[in-house]
Amino acid sequence: MQQSRFLLTFSTIVLLLIVLWMSIFIVYPRQQVAIKRFGQIVKVESNPGIYFKVPFADKMIVVDNRLLRYDVPTQSVQVRGGAYYEVDAFFIYRITDPKLFLQRIASGRPQIAARENLAPRFIDALRAVYGKREFRAALSDERGVMMAEVQRQFSVDAGSLGITIVDVRIRKTDLTDAVSEDVYRQMAAEREAAAENIRARGQQERDRIVAEANRKYEEIVAAAKRDAEITRGEGQAESIRLLLNAREANPSFYDFWLAMEQYKNLERVPMVISPNEDFFFYFRNPLQEKRRFSSTMNTGLSKTGPKTGGE
Repeated sequence: MQQSRFLLTFSTIVLLLIVLWMSIFIVYPRQQVAIKRFGQIVKVESNPGIYFKVPFADKMIVVDNRLLRYDVPTQSVQVRGGAYYEVDAFFIYRITDPKLFLQRIASGRPQIAARENLAPRFIDALRAVYGKREFRAALSDERGVMMAEVQRQFSVDAGSLGITIVDVRIRKTDLTDAVSEDVYRQMAAEREAAAENIRARGQQERDRIVAEANRKYEEIVAAAKRDAEITRGEGQAESIRLLLNAREANPSFYDFWLAMEQYKNLERVPMVISPNEDFFFYFRNPLQEKRRFSSTMNTGLSKTGPKTGGE
């Protein structure tokens, strides 16, 4: 009898421990726990701690509380105009409403189910945003605007599943092989046209600069010639004035200087003159100071001699 009572007591204690163990569940910091009773979600525990549930009736479903990332397989996306891009993107999300999430998704592991439900919605948003733009947009500064627009559209769909989209990133956008060659040819043609335009403007600017330089050159040369003629005329006038003053002050020295000038100007000029002519007076009498050419000699020299002055 005592043995039977002991076994009953022991069995009761073990059963109570089992029931107690099945009634307790722990929520860890990285988790959210939804309690499902007879097919209905009755509560959700998101804060870490120890909680109780009805044994045998309640089913515990663990939902990740962390930021989760999903890398979408490379997608071929068509833009306005018919060109195609190969887009490599990913998004970061968090399940913020486990009850709504579990009510909307199909059965299975929550994380896998979330990806299966989010991926097509993300691709639809991606194609919608790219489809409204030209093919150059994704290669320009507009790429950031496009990511924000994808996130905004995608967040609306994800919100209906109890999921918050934290970030969307387009890592890489490449042209498909079929489009690349056409784009490269078009870019080369545009660059060549731009280069021709630059060369034409450069040639036009060169012609303008050369014409301006030639005009200034002609002006400078004309001004220089004008100033030179003025200076030459002033110099000749001053020379005549000085000669006249010298002749008045010292006629014999003037005659001597005039003879020296005529000797110099007749260099290399063949002439037939008698040695006894007055023209050679200073050769015959180098020490003679006072001697004047005769008017006959001066007249003859002026008729037969070469022009004085440099030409």
